[in-house]
Amino acid sequence: MKAYLDIETDRRGNICVIGIYIEQKGFVQFYGNDITTDNVETIICNAKTVVTFNGDGFDLPLIKKYLNLDIMATANSLDLFKEKKKLGIKGGLKALEKMFGISRKTEGMNGYDAVKLWESYTKYGRGEALNLLLEYNREDVLNLISLENCLANLKGNNHDRVV
Repeated sequence: MKAYLDIETDRRGNICVIGIYIEQKGFVQFYGNDITTDNVETIICNAKTVVTFNGDGFDLPLIKKYLNLDIMATANSLDLFKEKKKLGIKGGLKALEKMFGISRKTEGMNGYDAVKLWESYTKYGRGEALNLLLEYNREDVLNLISLENCLANLKGNNHDRVV
């Protein structure tokens, strides 16, 4: 079973949103005080593979640091950032989405926008900011599925490279 995962952080690097899609369970999202070791572990415990974009360098170490949850101890990591590098492709997640025609409602947003939305929610109680942040994170997670398929297709058509 695969889990697709993405986190958002605040200005200090604390995790403020975790989105997880599990093939058999669907999409689950935690934010604020609902981000607990128990909540995340309950959702991800049966995953054999965790798919991220730059998760080996960002998401998974932060989850280990702040939640004391070492996902890589119990699941394989498929970091699509590393996979695209092996294929010789440059660019971040949003650039790859454009390259492969993967659409999103939150077009034009980036990680810094996510930080500002979280601050708008926590400092001023703006629910619309939280809703937009949650949608942005949801698209980050769900678009990993399409990106994984696109990279797998390229890998299959590129016999000279080993991934």
